[in-house]
Amino acid sequence: MRVTWRLFLLAGLLLAVPAASHAVGLNPFGPSGLPLTDLDYKDMAAASAPLLNDETIPLGTSRSWSNATSGNSGTITLEERFQYDYQGTKLPCRKLRYHVEIKNYSDPYNLRINRCRVADGSWKLL
Repeated sequence: MRVTWRLFLLAGLLLAVPAASHAVGLNPFGPSGLPLTDLDYKDMAAASAPLLNDETIPLGTSRSWSNATSGNSGTITLEERFQYDYQGTKLPCRKLRYHVEIKNYSDPYNLRINRCRVADGSWKLL
């Protein structure tokens, strides 16, 4: 029952992300999202960096991450490259699929997230 409730909460959060993320920087991987540690986030960022930045990586490529301290792990898969027109500017974007396994949780989390590179070079949630 607890896992089902969390999935409904996460689904609600993900529905809110596209509208609210521009205004307040909501992140499903933040304190109100998945129960991950700072090192988990760091490992995930390292795994996703080549998928975001290397144009030569084929679609469907996955990168794994694992944190022996927390026991959490997962994979990130590059599903799509596309452009998003934001106020007349074409932003390069990526659709990534996150498969996250949390220690002591029976069901993994599966998320699809679109991220776009903005003028300062950082990748933001779309």
